[in-house]
Amino acid sequence: MFARNDSTTPDMGKVYDDFAEAFRQSDQLPTWKYVGKPAMEKLLGPWLRPGVTFLDLGSASARVEAGLLIPHGVRPEDITGVEISPEQVEMARTRIPQATFVVGNIADPLLLLDNPASFDVVFSHMVFEHLSDEQLAQTCANAYRLLKDGGVFAFVVTHPIKMTDVNGDLVTTYGEFETTAPWGGVLHNWRRSVEQTVETLKQAGFKVEVTEDVPFPKTAPAGLSNDDLTAFNAAHEKYSRYSAIRLAVRAIRPEQ
Repeated sequence: MFARNDSTTPDMGKVYDDFAEAFRQSDQLPTWKYVGKPAMEKLLGPWLRPGVTFLDLGSASARVEAGLLIPHGVRPEDITGVEISPEQVEMARTRIPQATFVVGNIADPLLLLDNPASFDVVFSHMVFEHLSDEQLAQTCANAYRLLKDGGVFAFVVTHPIKMTDVNGDLVTTYGEFETTAPWGGVLHNWRRSVEQTVETLKQAGFKVEVTEDVPFPKTAPAGLSNDDLTAFNAAHEKYSRYSAIRLAVRAIRPEQ
């Protein structure tokens, strides 16, 4: 996903290696199945077809690729993913061997330096809240450099009104805090306003097309198994107090 640069920070590749086994089951999370996946599908819908090239920033174990891109006809050979955890990169390679997954830091200014203007779509899911303001700015600059003219930059992150700390308390100030991952363990997060996110994109050169507040759905989809319905209802009880739990954003690199 990313790496922080100060000397007191642990090796984030190792941190996400430790989470790797949990990521095998991440496509079963209700927040992915009923919120994240539909939001990404809505953002990327017109581009989910053969011949469109995709770059995933923070690709983890290829959840988005396996659960959304491939089923919609995107060719594996048109997919590239960058992930800081070597173990998760290996998972992704095993899952979709025809795609390209590499170990890397998405906030590195030298990211994929030999591939300028190579992708139609750059996307990310649930990664950017783990970036500092400086890292997010550099990641947006990287996305701009790697996109073709007219290319699409789309991502989903935790909505700032829903962010909670390690004690489960709402975070009401902007900046860095610690939170608990769904699979356990502590993560560093950054809370920033929607307006700040939009401004960061504009500073990188993007034209912002979509910012959408995405809530957990009020009613369960039809046809769920008993186990899935139980999981849905538990998640609904947890998240229904928030007017939104995800922020979905789509921006365009303007034609030159």
